[in-house]
Amino acid sequence: MRRSVIAVLVLAVVLSLTGCKLGPMESTEGNVKVTLPIRQQSVTFVKQTDGSWKGSVHTTGTARAFEATVSWEATRQLSPDLLASLGQGSFMTSAGAPEYGAFDQVLVLISSASSPAPAGKGTLRIFITSMKDGSQQDIVDIPLTLRVGQ
Repeated sequence: MRRSVIAVLVLAVVLSLTGCKLGPMESTEGNVKVTLPIRQQSVTFVKQTDGSWKGSVHTTGTARAFEATVSWEATRQLSPDLLASLGQGSFMTSAGAPEYGAFDQVLVLISSASSPAPAGKGTLRIFITSMKDGSQQDIVDIPLTLRVGQ
């Protein structure tokens, strides 16, 4: 038992020294906290009958958002300077600002039939859309690992 505790502590130190953070991800402003998905979570895409690719990712957390509305967008990296959309949308939390509301959503990600199979790096962005000017605020970017399934 003692060895397993030491191993876990050593792993936590190594991960923190290499830039990996454990636990929830929070926006700089503190109004959005994401507990799922975890960093580098694998998202499996399955080819559909129309040739497109479909995957899903479970997201949970809390947010303090106007009218309890949280936005999201997912992208995949095609090259170092080229991203492709995997979807976008919004969902509701359990309470609106000034309270923090909880969310628990399964987001469906789609890659078009004309795109290459979705494998490699992706990002899920959870954020609040400004009611004033439509800009993205309280951004939390979660790196994902995309893979093709059977």
